[in-house]
Formats: sequence, structure tokens, C-alpha cells
Amino acid sequence: MDREYQAAVIREACVEFVGEHLGPQLAALARPGFELRPADESHPAGSSRMGGPALLEPGTTWPHDADGVPLVLFAVLDTDELAPWLQDELPIRPGLLNFFGLEYSDCCEVVPADPERAVEVEPPGASFASVPLHAEPRLALPDVWWGASLEDLIEGFGLDPGPDLTSICDPEEQVIDLFTGEHLGDEYPAGGVDQAFGWPLSVQPGDPLPDRRGEYAHLLRLSSNIGGWEFPEGGSLHFLIPRQALREGDFSEVLVAFDDG
Repeated sequence: MDREYQAAVIREACVEFVGEHLGPQLAALARPGFELRPADESHPAGSSRMGGPALLEPGTTWPHDADGVPLVLFAVLDTDELAPWLQDELPIRPGLLNFFGLEYSDCCEVVPADPERAVEVEPPGASFASVPLHAEPRLALPDVWWGASLEDLIEGFGLDPGPDLTSICDPEEQVIDLFTGEHLGDEYPAGGVDQAFGWPLSVQPGDPLPDRRGEYAHLLRLSSNIGGWEFPEGGSLHFLIPRQALREGDFSEVLVAFDDG
């Protein structure tokens, strides 16, 4: 399924369920991303993987926190494999991205590496098993929080509902209940539980995830179910970066956010 086809399917469903005025605005919020899962028998996304040794350029030091504790490598993403689907969502070509952090801390670091020069670097401390990752391309709308109404989505993302919305649907109805047709498999087209790029899970304007109408690019979401780690409340860890920093290739601006399971 190519990107243009997915975009057309989402737009058609949005127009059907919320009308010609609001539908295209909602569909325009769709972001490209990848649902991640262990590769097993499926094709791995290049060098993308969870855990194991890092892939760093020679001379790159392993990151530590302020107390000198080595960060843990959660994942490596091979963005050369992902770039054709992401298009403008990835405005630079950083090669490999190594995602470091700790299970119960907002300390993090994302270290890019040239795949032609990168070598495997064993972790100086604890590590997780190395598991190749398969990346399934998809387009997804913002993942709404539980109970969110269409009205919440309109307000949160600054959409124009138009004059006739109430004659088409109930703006106070839950968003996921509006998408009950056959076009999208009877479900709202949200992102995967574990994903690269796209929208973070349970986006809302403000805390806990600082996205606020697309100011941040979402790099990676890992749940407590996919790896050997356990995040607070059995939830997930998100890596986000300001869009301007991503355009400049400044990964020192990356931050992490946790959400509950």
C-alpha cells in the first residue's frame, strides 16, 4: 500500500464522517511513520534493532548521565531505510540513530552515525538483548486520549469546524466512535503501539506529551511490551525533538516523555 493510496483512504473517511469542510483539515494532520515489531521472519529495516551493541562512529564515547551512570541503548533506527516513506517528515539524512536512556529517568541522548563508518560498540554496563526490527509503513492521524471528543480535537489542533458540522455529526461524540465505517477497518487510523516517527500515542494539547500542534517531531515510541525493559506504570517512552532542531541535525535537543500503560 503506497503513501498516496493511504492518504486518499484517510481523506475519504474523514470527509465521510465529519464533512467536506472539516474532513480535509483532519486528514491533513496525518503523519507518516512506521509500526515496529521484532523482525522474526519478516524483513528487518536495515540495521534497525532493539538493544545490543550501539552502532557508533570511531571515537564516539558512550553517553552517561550526570552521575556517571552509563545510559542504556534502547534501539537503533536505520533512517536510510525509512527515509523514502517519511519524505519531508525527515528533512535530513542522519544515517543511523542510536537511542540511549534509562528506564525511570528523563535523561536521554540520541547519537547519529554514518552507516559507512559505524562500528559495533559494546555497552559498558547493563544491556538488552539485540532484536532486529521490522518497520511497517503507515500514515496515521493524531492518537487521541481516551474519551476525547471531536470538539477536543478541533480545539487542540486549531481546526475550523465550519458552519454545518452539527448537521453532520455530534462534535461532543468521542472521535474513535465517529470512525465506524468500512473504509478504515472500522477504526480510527492511529499509530502503532511501538513506532518510529508519526504521532506519539495519546497526543493532547499540553502535558504529558509536549507536541502542541506539531511543534515537535516524534522520533520513537517504545512500549513496556516490546523489549526487556519496564517503564513507569507499564507505559511507554517517547523520544521527541523540536522540528527546527531536526532540520538542523541538532540531536542534543531531544527530550523524552513517559506515558502510562
